[in-house]
Amino acid sequence: MKIIPCPSSPLLARRIAEVSGLDVGSAVFRRFPDGELYVRVQEKEGVVVGSINSNDDLISLIFALDVLDKAKAVVPYMGYARQDKVFQEGEAVSIKILAEILESKAEEVITVNIHSREAASHFKNLKNLDAMPLIGKHFAEKDVVMISPDKGSLERVKTAAKRAACEWDYMEKRRIDATTVEITPKSIDVEGKDVVIVDDIISTGGTVAEAAKILYSLGAKSVSAACVHAVLADNAAIKLFNAGIKDIIATDTVECAFSRMSVAELIAGSI
Repeated sequence: MKIIPCPSSPLLARRIAEVSGLDVGSAVFRRFPDGELYVRVQEKEGVVVGSINSNDDLISLIFALDVLDKAKAVVPYMGYARQDKVFQEGEAVSIKILAEILESKAEEVITVNIHSREAASHFKNLKNLDAMPLIGKHFAEKDVVMISPDKGSLERVKTAAKRAACEWDYMEKRRIDATTVEITPKSIDVEGKDVVIVDDIISTGGTVAEAAKILYSLGAKSVSAACVHAVLADNAAIKLFNAGIKDIIATDTVECAFSRMSVAELIAGSI
């Protein structure tokens, strides 16, 4: 069995191959003049590695899996996972549909920090790996405070902070009156401290940028952002730097300039 890299994850796939001792398989991905995608995999069995950060990523992954007689799907960043239930009548539950497609073509699906437990519940045979300890390890010898931008990421920041052996907290909304809401860390005083905002995904960056502004107003010495999946859509990185974010640190589930931690060893251990 060989590692088959999709166009979205070429470097991570090679890293997984190196750690696991597997060879990189031969595959061709290209585009026809009309925009349609062409995929050819010259293997019979393989571990297809490809994050889903666009529709093209999804099609490339599905086509590659379909060619193989025996396949595992490694989807480091599982796109379409935020629509994990029906919020309004008539909506398609995208992750449910995606789970059905992937599991019809792969004997096992492996991902990293899928968006929610609800999203994971739509799979029958999913390995959902946790990269939060990697974030903690990155900051293990630094004097920082880790903050979740909301209560929803509380467990994530706790996991990272435990590995980093540092203090942690989360941003809490407090209603002052009928028209005013105050957002502050629940209990920790951040004045004069280096703060790291920790989340699973940074997409548009709006939540993190707002949190950074609040933390600076409370006297934080510096504010950085750390995440597993650096989607960074719509010039999100510029938005974060304009908000005073000192640095952006991410894993290579979405390969970009801010990918400073690799999930290769984590994934290789699960194959």
